[in-house]
Amino acid sequence: MQSIVIFAAIFANALVTRVSAFRVAFVADTGIGNDRPSDPWTDYQGNLRQPSYLVDGVECTNYKGEYCGEFSRARDVFKVARDAGAELIIHAGDMDYASSPISWLRFLTENVFRPGLGYLACKGNHDVDGWDGVRDLWSGPRGYQALLSRQIPPDARCRGSYGDDFSCEYKGVLFVMSSVGSDNPGESANRAHTDFIENALRSSDAKWKICVWHMTMSATQTSYKEDATGWRAYEICRRYGALIITGHAHTYSRSYTMKSFGREVYSFTRQDLQVASYDNSFIALQPGDGGTTGVIVVGIGGYKNEEAQKDSGIWAKIYSTSCQGAGNTCQYANDANKYGTLICDFDASASTAPCYLATTARRDATDAEIQSRERVKVDEFTLLLRPGSTPSNPSSSPSPSPSSPQPSPAASSCVDVPPPGDASCEDQRAWGKCDRDFILRGGYCRKSCSRCA
Repeated sequence: MQSIVIFAAIFANALVTRVSAFRVAFVADTGIGNDRPSDPWTDYQGNLRQPSYLVDGVECTNYKGEYCGEFSRARDVFKVARDAGAELIIHAGDMDYASSPISWLRFLTENVFRPGLGYLACKGNHDVDGWDGVRDLWSGPRGYQALLSRQIPPDARCRGSYGDDFSCEYKGVLFVMSSVGSDNPGESANRAHTDFIENALRSSDAKWKICVWHMTMSATQTSYKEDATGWRAYEICRRYGALIITGHAHTYSRSYTMKSFGREVYSFTRQDLQVASYDNSFIALQPGDGGTTGVIVVGIGGYKNEEAQKDSGIWAKIYSTSCQGAGNTCQYANDANKYGTLICDFDASASTAPCYLATTARRDATDAEIQSRERVKVDEFTLLLRPGSTPSNPSSSPSPSPSSPQPSPAASSCVDVPPPGDASCEDQRAWGKCDRDFILRGGYCRKSCSRCA
């Protein structure tokens, strides 16, 4: 009888382990999967023939009601995720590049939902209201947000506005998904988004925390993209020991363990990149004011893989179709294998999570070729949870460093003092100049730029 009880206990523990452990596929910048786009042609009888591309058995049309003619290997990337055993796909924005939420939902039905996978997404800059002239592309009754919010996996406990300011706990792992930087660039313009990120991280007792957004800063990607989010978002996630996943740049890049992205000076976060460890086999996640994290850009989900044009020195791995502008951590991606998804195994009861970059086989590959490619792990590393501390109150004003510029008298009160010249503070805000050095150093336009205490 005792042996039966012991066996039952072992079985129960194994069952808990299987339930709590799961595999995630991170993707971004996917496109809608037409890997053979073509133009209209004339057949041998002189008839004009239109190209065709079906998603879930229905003709795929873009926002104009026209043929979905943008190239994409998203079908192959999603198949890589399925074949790898992923049960949840986390999409870091820029979905179909057709501005067609209905077509995208059909694509997901065919490639994600019907095969039994879960899916969560945040808004990219190609998904915002007004993109391609579609006024309610994201927020309308048939926009991305309305359609996708009805498809939240049943095991996910979520709150907030889907894809904008949105957090979901799934089997003990917290995903905080934000549209920071997608609608408007700059730290000041995205204060509400970063406040949500911080509140979501602070209020969760999940061991594993993942921050997901689409846009980047120039130094946290290797392509040609410019600053968009501000450094505050990165610093918040670092202080809570949360891994950062982004897209936007059409390359793959994984940082070393980072101990700083920026430092706050007069309510604005200035760039201050500091690597904690140059060991490329892991990213250490540790909460606290001196905590650590890493950032991974997964912008090779099927639409493009572009050249690495820059290297800020923080990258443990880059995977790109051209490494001319990058350092020696860059691996060349040939045309057949240049798209992919980041695969990670999470277990709420564990302190390690193995991850790897899985990439496509060539187009029209045989089953044997696909299986062979599945064994290739382009970038293999481990996420390590390390014990830390609770971050200090973010609302407390940090003291500027001795080398920082001192504020002018205009900075001492909540008023609008315009900089020299004819432009008003309203003009400076409208032109997106609230985060420029001359505004910050002079303490100008504090009220219009939302810098009042």
